[in-house]
Amino acid sequence: MPNMEIVVITCAFMIADITTGLIKAWHHHDIKSRAMREGLFHKLAFIAVIALAYGVEVAALHIPQITIDVPLVTGICAFIVLTEIVSILENLCAINPQIAKVLDRFPGHPAEPDPTIRVETETTTETPASDAKEPDSATKHADLSDMTLQ
Repeated sequence: MPNMEIVVITCAFMIADITTGLIKAWHHHDIKSRAMREGLFHKLAFIAVIALAYGVEVAALHIPQITIDVPLVTGICAFIVLTEIVSILENLCAINPQIAKVLDRFPGHPAEPDPTIRVETETTTETPASDAKEPDSATKHADLSDMTLQ
């Protein structure tokens, strides 16, 4: 039987995320029912996934043909808790920018993009359709032989 304590802990993190999200929206004078509704639907989807995993684990206990050696509920709840922690931290950083400054000391999730990183894009010029030539069959075969599988 799945451990229900992990489900309760996961729900507590979801409630904390909703609470910090409401505080952030209130702080920024940006309370929108649509955003709250979407957030609540995300939480309901998380709860539905937990319920589905719980049902699969219970079915595996009672139906010998179903063998599952992985604790589904625990794994799903761990993922959800980590997701909620990130969301709570994002909400807290939006409420108090000092928190973002502290979190920027840790690698992996800077509040602002690094200005020293540049993304170079390749520019191509298109030739008009009237100027394009159809390659002969020898060129087509040569092009295909140069291809490599990745």
